[in-house]
Amino acid sequence: MARKKDGEHANPEHIRADVDCRAARPKFDNGVWSATKISDVTGGGLYLLITPDPGRPGNAVSKLWQMAYRFHGRQKTYSIGPYGKGNDGTVSVATARQKRDAAKALLAQDPPVDPSIEKQVERHRQAAERPLGVWIDEWLAEKKTEKIKRGRLVTVRSPETIALLERWAGYLRDRFGKLYRQDIKRPDVLAFFRVMQAEGRLETRDRVHSIGEQVCDYADLEGDGYNPFRACKKQLSINVATPRPGVTEPHEVVRLFRLIMPLWEKARFGDVVGDALRFDALTIPRPGMINDMEWTEVDWDTERWTIPAAKMKTGWDHVVPLSRQALAILRGVQKITGNRRYVFACANDAPLSSRTLCSRLRALGIDTKTEHCAHGFRTTFSTLCHHEEIKEAKAWDGDVIELQLAHLESDSVKAIYKRHGPLALIGSRTKLMQHWADRVDGWLDPEKVVPIKRGAQA
Repeated sequence: MARKKDGEHANPEHIRADVDCRAARPKFDNGVWSATKISDVTGGGLYLLITPDPGRPGNAVSKLWQMAYRFHGRQKTYSIGPYGKGNDGTVSVATARQKRDAAKALLAQDPPVDPSIEKQVERHRQAAERPLGVWIDEWLAEKKTEKIKRGRLVTVRSPETIALLERWAGYLRDRFGKLYRQDIKRPDVLAFFRVMQAEGRLETRDRVHSIGEQVCDYADLEGDGYNPFRACKKQLSINVATPRPGVTEPHEVVRLFRLIMPLWEKARFGDVVGDALRFDALTIPRPGMINDMEWTEVDWDTERWTIPAAKMKTGWDHVVPLSRQALAILRGVQKITGNRRYVFACANDAPLSSRTLCSRLRALGIDTKTEHCAHGFRTTFSTLCHHEEIKEAKAWDGDVIELQLAHLESDSVKAIYKRHGPLALIGSRTKLMQHWADRVDGWLDPEKVVPIKRGAQA
């Protein structure tokens, strides 16, 4: 018998039992340790792949059970798992043989099933078997990340929106968080929502319902389509949305603007809140955009305010042409908050709250629930501009008005925006916003009325 070289270890010819696996070592040849395969004595393509440890010569860094097989004429390898005692995620000799036999049974089916593919499917199946609360957390985490929306990388939700999503998702977690998706039954979902319905919380009910449907779709890795939150609306009462109030009658509009335009004697910080309300009335964004407006978004040279896509409901940048009157308000506010981040910051450099503008309207004697709210300026602007005429012809093209309102629902407006981007019809929109500000001046002082010039129609 040839004498073993120094450091060389004998490998058993075949794996018979755990003792052979423990004794197995990497292959030593020409002074180099290399990986080796030791077949199982019972055959069937089962073997133990032993990989050497570079830092410890003669020892193995891993011992993995694998099986060689052919599928549709191609040679493939089925990975069974690391060798061990079998109680810590490892695989013993006996278990490895059982898994090999199960793989062989799949290959023997008609048609044959690839055991490697079946293993991946099983992993997905196990991943899907998680309580709904885990899926809710993962879904919320996705909502906090940047996403591609309409071809642009944007953070599509503000911290305030995320806070609302977390609150609504909390209702789901409290009731269904410990259950698996397949264990949630439609009658239980209906009973859950009918409790909210009986309490008059229809808006919350609809928000929670939408999130439940989205989370279950997100958790459906297998594509089985099971979603107990889907198609529940026929069994629930309809939540008829109440439009946010906005004045449209001429005498009411004049009264409104005469109330908001003067400086408020009781105001603090130079009446920054009043300036925010006046600026809102002249520029017509959604009120949240006023609250979060930053000085970096103002381009003094082009006299425009660009609201970034991250803040927009549409997911696109929105450009607001600034009239002379709007610029005058900004220059006045700049003397107070110009060294801060937010334009209409008050005591602290923080955005205005969502209730601030409506609170000022109520302080001026305006009922924001039935008469006019901060969002209502958009209704006022839209109604009056759509109905304004020059010699019985529309003064303003509807697409110009809708683009300025960032309403991109209609096909024509969406097509214009996609073709030209945030500056679509910017010339006509600039004329529109200047005319709107002049029109407001006319309500405050009839001697300042500026007639629409011929050709102003877009």
